[in-house]
Amino acid sequence: MEYEFEVCWGPSQCKTVACASYQKISEVIESLVVHLNLPRYDAREQRIEYGLYRDREEKRERIQDTQTLAQARIRADRVYIANVTAPWWQTKATETPPQKSGTDRLPRRKLPVTPSRSYVCRLQLAPNCVVVVQGDYLELNRNYLLEKLPSAMVLAEKVRVFSGYNSRLMHVSRTRHCDLFRQHEQWYIRAHKPTYVNGQVLNHGQTSVIQPPGTTIVLGQGGWSVTVELIEQ
Repeated sequence: MEYEFEVCWGPSQCKTVACASYQKISEVIESLVVHLNLPRYDAREQRIEYGLYRDREEKRERIQDTQTLAQARIRADRVYIANVTAPWWQTKATETPPQKSGTDRLPRRKLPVTPSRSYVCRLQLAPNCVVVVQGDYLELNRNYLLEKLPSAMVLAEKVRVFSGYNSRLMHVSRTRHCDLFRQHEQWYIRAHKPTYVNGQVLNHGQTSVIQPPGTTIVLGQGGWSVTVELIEQ
């Protein structure tokens, strides 16, 4: 019996694959490395050890390599493959440059003022399904997706639910999952329900800046993926 699931190996790099239910996680990882053409060695010529992860209680946990897909219950789910020593969703902390002593400080010069740039926010809800945010605010939720997604795609998700399979749409809150808003020509995302931005989870009103050219967000644990694009006017 084959299990179908979605695997991600980068912020916006995801693919649906199928593997035999009796395969061990270690075997699945090896086949994914080959199938996705992932690097075997890092910049220091050290062999990369890959792990398979899943979302659990608003964080990512590694799945035991000795388990089978059936034992791990990975079916119609989303998992993540990453270097165990440096997962791609962990951002590096910005190093603070050493402070110079008072005697080393030079008089400050005024820098030329650069006109602020204005960006239009565009959302790719699915392949060939793109909407432009009108105005400075948009609430993202399941009702909005059901309204904007192609009817055939919505019907397919409803059939999955009816057949007892997992539907990513069902992981999105029906109302006010997260907001996109513009302030001082900068776009932000504010999460009211678990929302994953670059692998980091936001919740309970937490807000994050969306940097050009954009990012991919996931609404809910193992939920619907939306690509946010910022286009300069």
